[in-house]
Amino acid sequence: MNHTLTRWTFVILAALALALPAAAKPKPEAGKEADPGRQTQGNPSADQQMLMTVSNVWSAVSNFANYGDANSVLPSGQWPAGSGNNYVWEGRFWVGALVQGKKRVSHADYGDYEFHPADDDPFYLGPGKSIQDSRVIYDDLAATTTHTPLGIRVLQRTLSWSMPEYDDFHAFEYEIINTGLIGTLSNFYATWVFDNDVATLDVVEANIDDNVDYDGWDGDDTQTDEVDWVDPMDLDGDGLDGYDEWGLPYGWTNADNPNADPNQIEPDGVFDEYQIFLNPDGPVILGQAGDKAGQPLTDADGNELHGWLISRNMSIIYDGDNNAVQGNDTGERSLPIPCDGWTGGRLLYTPRAPYFTTPEDTLPRPFAHQWWNWNSDPGNDDEKFEYMSATHPAGMGYNFIPNAREIGAPTFDYRWLTSSGPFTLPAGDTLRVVYAHCIGQGLKGLRAAADQAMIAYYSGSQTSSPAQPSAFNEDLHWVLPVPPPIPNLNYTGMSGGVRLAWDNHAEYEIDPLLGYSDFEGYKVYRAPYAPTNWQMIAAFDNLPDSAVYVINTEGDTLNPGAPEDLPDVTHAFTDTGGVFLGEVYEQPVNSVPYYYVVVAYDSYKPANPEEGLPEFMPQESAKSNYLKDPSSGAPMPVYPIGFAEDVSTSGVENVKVVPNPYRGTNPLESRYENTVTFINLPPACKITILTLAGDIVDTIDHTDGTNAERWDLLSKNTQSVVSGLYIFVVETESDKKIGKFVIAR
Repeated sequence: MNHTLTRWTFVILAALALALPAAAKPKPEAGKEADPGRQTQGNPSADQQMLMTVSNVWSAVSNFANYGDANSVLPSGQWPAGSGNNYVWEGRFWVGALVQGKKRVSHADYGDYEFHPADDDPFYLGPGKSIQDSRVIYDDLAATTTHTPLGIRVLQRTLSWSMPEYDDFHAFEYEIINTGLIGTLSNFYATWVFDNDVATLDVVEANIDDNVDYDGWDGDDTQTDEVDWVDPMDLDGDGLDGYDEWGLPYGWTNADNPNADPNQIEPDGVFDEYQIFLNPDGPVILGQAGDKAGQPLTDADGNELHGWLISRNMSIIYDGDNNAVQGNDTGERSLPIPCDGWTGGRLLYTPRAPYFTTPEDTLPRPFAHQWWNWNSDPGNDDEKFEYMSATHPAGMGYNFIPNAREIGAPTFDYRWLTSSGPFTLPAGDTLRVVYAHCIGQGLKGLRAAADQAMIAYYSGSQTSSPAQPSAFNEDLHWVLPVPPPIPNLNYTGMSGGVRLAWDNHAEYEIDPLLGYSDFEGYKVYRAPYAPTNWQMIAAFDNLPDSAVYVINTEGDTLNPGAPEDLPDVTHAFTDTGGVFLGEVYEQPVNSVPYYYVVVAYDSYKPANPEEGLPEFMPQESAKSNYLKDPSSGAPMPVYPIGFAEDVSTSGVENVKVVPNPYRGTNPLESRYENTVTFINLPPACKITILTLAGDIVDTIDHTDGTNAERWDLLSKNTQSVVSGLYIFVVETESDKKIGKFVIAR
């Protein structure tokens, strides 16, 4: 984690906590509220998924207790956003209890979902506690031949942010209500199960070469929670943190770490599986390891650190070394987009429960971390309950099962389970828990994302902290400085360009922390082929006669040599290529897919000690207002399309296929459109696609007068075509063009 970022994070949040009573008011949320007291029961026909696309993780969320899209239609834990690389096959929420001595579980499980919304339950997606919330309600009341209800109703909120410090996780708040169908539920567990396959751009058995681990206090199950190899905050100021360039600790000698080198460890006096949670009002933090054990921790300037050391409580799945592949392919590092993300599920809040087994274990933690592969998938309630209560034989007696390699298991297709409990849940009572699913590069990036999730949860809290936990209804939580709202954007293609127009509502939105609008301007970004790797091509501001430095989302200054006076705020822009901040950006190419976003950004604000407010850097709204399919939420490109008269000749000599080669794992491939495009066509012609053997794959009659035609890579029998070299023939009444193109899926 960046040392400067971490220091500023706790300074800002501490100042916000002091300023909140006067400055922050809960922001009203649009949409119909879920009614926890409704009398109707869930109906499977009301099951629905929607897509969250504000953060750096895109994913489907549902109203039937699953996360991600196991059917591979929508993004499913896609990281980085827009890359097409999906890390989650399916995440699931389970609950279990003992009913008259019998083990009963209500679950989400692929093809066998037992939680459902009622017909009139809303599925809200939009601004809320975060920049993009989803709010749903579901229950387990619909009995089947294989499911006996526990009488549980769940209100679930999913939260996401676009700010770089908080954009690598989705957080989940759960209100779990015992409706009283059975009465008091004893030995009750709340449980999360994730089947993550890391990741879909690994075309060689993406699900078979994964590994599973746990990061945090695990009692006597392992000693990995007592190692000190890394210094993520660079407390000694030497510029080293003990991680390699892929985010793996040099001290980790597991077979999944090809760069292991114990000579490059960087101890900081803190066990690596604990988060240094900084809070100026907390006690002085004492070291845990080495010569710093029991001693006050200090930063590189000698300042004592205040706050707490807290266990991360995180289950993990990552891409390991596939023994069937020559060489170490951990993280698929040779791919254009590697599979180097590590996925984790962290328990952020659970009530203090009677399962603490050591005097020093004073902070809330999971009851169990379990894992298994497809050979041990639980097939009934008994087996599911045994996993969540850490009594299944596959758990080998562990509450926190170690890394698979450490107990002699190979890389394989694993699932993790994190459980919290056991609780006694009386009829009518509500249990509240908070969980986060995080992704980051290597263990370093994952830990940073999980740490930011915990910081975000307690941001703004006035009476609670990880050392004095509170539920989300008991104190302020998630109070983060946020950018202006996302403009409503539309754009259309033209020959050699794209026209954009957007609304002005971001200019009048009141910042809830400041009490006034701090809008400053707009920035226009574009990306060819896929909504990622954005390029800024224009910016506008409301500062008259003021030269400014322009900063992109990543914090890079695009005009470091000299500030520039930006054009006045506008609500329309035509992209035909040009020069922006001294850099040429090319004219859009006809028939190539493009994505555009317009972000609103706010102003820089210096610290205001009198009002207790720290310095605020400018922030952009999320890059999520590109065009989307209205039914699925999938990104939709715009194609600059010319007509045949725009081409210098009406003949066929300039016809070609783009992209060529077409690569299914290429970062330029659109995740949602498997197409190639024939460009520079005459107004009317016939296109024939053939194999090298001369077999006709498909025939297209081009008659719309444009100079382009897309092919969906389906044969005339509607079968997906395979990789290989193909021939195309374009014919008019008087001319013919023969060419070649390659499909490499």
